[in-house]
Amino acid sequence: MAQPGSNYTVHNGDTLSSIALSAYGDSNEWHTIYIANTQVIGNNPNVLSSGTVLYIPQVQQIPQNREPLALHTCTITAPEGLNVRAAPNTGSTIIAWYPCGSVLYYLYCIDSGEVVDGSPYWAFSKHGYYFWLGATDHPSCP
Repeated sequence: MAQPGSNYTVHNGDTLSSIALSAYGDSNEWHTIYIANTQVIGNNPNVLSSGTVLYIPQVQQIPQNREPLALHTCTITAPEGLNVRAAPNTGSTIIAWYPCGSVLYYLYCIDSGEVVDGSPYWAFSKHGYYFWLGATDHPSCP
């Protein structure tokens, strides 16, 4: 069974919809899994290889003491691209990697993440991952 916040190994016959149904109780959340695993899956979300390990993100993990802001966007400016992670620090699990020029969406900014190159600013997405804002065109909180 797929569990949000953990890895899942694809079995023969699995689809993103069936995995989303198992993880979230809603097959329409397949895109949440796809977005978090695009680097692993590739350009076609309908083709899954048995044995592929996918990260199943938690959906809209908004802490109780936070109100989400309007959806924000930023563009990755770091030439080496940007890792998105399971927590706001460089030691946490890498969920995906996006190349320079990619546009990412996030709900709010965290100003107390791991300090990287002098900046503690990390973004939190509705898909439950984090990325360091210092590698984007919005290096601090909006």
